[in-house]
Amino acid sequence: MRLLSLFLLLVFMLMPDAVFAAVVLDVTVSGNGLARTDAAGAKDGMDQEMSANVLAYLRIYQQQKNPKLGVGEMRRLHRKAPADIKSALEPLGYYSPRIESALVKSDGIWHATYIITPGKPVLVHSVSVRVTGPGSGLSIFAELEQQFPLQIGMVLNDQLYEEGKRKILRWAIRNGFVEAKFKKNEIRVDRAKYEADIDLLLNTGHRFLFGKTHSSQDIINQKLLSRYLPYKEGDPYSLRAVTRLQSILYETGFFSGVTVEPEFDKLSEQRVPVALTLTPALRNRYSFGLGYGTDTGIRTKMEWKNRLFNDSGHKMYSSVQLSEKINRVGASYEIPVADPRYDALRYSGNWANEQWNDTNTQLLSVAAAVSHSGPKYQYGANLEIRDESYNVGVTSGKSQLFLPGGSWSVVFAENRINTEDGWRFSVDMKGADKTLLSDATFLQAQAGVKGIASFFDKWRLIGRFTLGGTAVDSIDDLPPSLRFYAGGDQSVRGYAYKSIGPLDASGTVIGGRYLMVGSMEVERKVDEMWSVAAFYDTGQAMDRMNFNLKKSVGVGGRITLPFGQIRLDVAVPLLEEEHAVRLHLNVGADL
Repeated sequence: MRLLSLFLLLVFMLMPDAVFAAVVLDVTVSGNGLARTDAAGAKDGMDQEMSANVLAYLRIYQQQKNPKLGVGEMRRLHRKAPADIKSALEPLGYYSPRIESALVKSDGIWHATYIITPGKPVLVHSVSVRVTGPGSGLSIFAELEQQFPLQIGMVLNDQLYEEGKRKILRWAIRNGFVEAKFKKNEIRVDRAKYEADIDLLLNTGHRFLFGKTHSSQDIINQKLLSRYLPYKEGDPYSLRAVTRLQSILYETGFFSGVTVEPEFDKLSEQRVPVALTLTPALRNRYSFGLGYGTDTGIRTKMEWKNRLFNDSGHKMYSSVQLSEKINRVGASYEIPVADPRYDALRYSGNWANEQWNDTNTQLLSVAAAVSHSGPKYQYGANLEIRDESYNVGVTSGKSQLFLPGGSWSVVFAENRINTEDGWRFSVDMKGADKTLLSDATFLQAQAGVKGIASFFDKWRLIGRFTLGGTAVDSIDDLPPSLRFYAGGDQSVRGYAYKSIGPLDASGTVIGGRYLMVGSMEVERKVDEMWSVAAFYDTGQAMDRMNFNLKKSVGVGGRITLPFGQIRLDVAVPLLEEEHAVRLHLNVGADL
């Protein structure tokens, strides 16, 4: 025995290292209907789904880079490769492939090749989707068979089959059949005829409906709470609606904690009561900010917001802004109406004092407005009484206006704050008449569009265009707050705030009846937070429509934050005698 052990040890020591060394292996898969994939992963794109499935199942391909792969294990995997390939093709409907395989060594490299002919596919011969249980016969299940993703004559595909089953179950659950399940789900394949029969039998179980939604909270009254519910009592029970209710209640700002609990243990006639546990949020929120903007100069802002003034969901808001050029004091009172998530009646009062160049204006206004602020559409109507005193160059005036107006906008974007691709269209109209408590008769409209497109990775193209016009006998009939000006952070950069427009005899910009402003900007991401940009701006405020537009170019830096971008731009006017460089700083959302 000892001699045998010593002999085996000696043989082991004398065996060449190559027996235990890792093999160098190249795996190639090709064939009619398959995308060729070599060891480097290159594909010719003939049929990516089929190729990807084969490579995912093919164990010798998965192990080819394994440093511990030996010759014996490689040969074992090669013998199992045809079974792997068949297992990969069956879910795609190919049950009779022909596979030619070879394993040879050349210049120290092992080459495993597999040439695959998928063969004749199995086609769907029949599809049967039946419904049993309390939900059978309901119209909501009438077209399950017609809407199933696999239809007669199509190539059998396991993924589509499973997707179809999941879709049926989701549909049943969404309509209150939360206990729905398949009593039968079969695919019967006749390999000789290359045919498959699909047979599904859904047992719906009992249909659950929403019962009463109740809560012991006294934060908001029951009438208002019921208006936030995305369902009515007696509607089919849906977990999706329960989750949506929780989101809606958080979004009101009234609550710091929201728990929505379906009470299946308290069922009555298959109705599910829903219990709400609500924790109040702090009603008063105060904020203070200090900043700088080239249109305003150094500024400070103080705000107070009462998010829940009473149990009817009323809100109050007030703010004070003090700056070098613009001072404002405002307050508003908001009442939820219609859909309380988006619709509100708002009463407001504001005082503003604004100075730029040789213009000074003081405006006092009170207004009532009804607005809708949905995720896509925003629109509203308002009535405003304005009293404005002003000095423009060597002239001065006073204006009292009773001003009805309306606005509408639509946003197409997944994210309005930091947008990859999206559009925003807006229209604003207002007017007054001397016969209705006003010192002037006019009609004014302004329309704007802004678009953002990401054509390439890390690049954005941003464009905006604004057009405005006023029907009025003379610009002198309007106070400065209703005249059009161009120039500034949100207009034509490179020019001072409201520095573009018609001039009076003293050279003071007095504003115009028409406005045209456009901009194109290219932005390149440096990393997730920082970006750089280059832009071209053009525009003019005028008394008569013309195309003698001011132009500017510039570059800027961007810092992307959760609330939007901080934008710092350096711009230079074109075709001007003095090419003054102007700095612009502003903060805000993309759309």
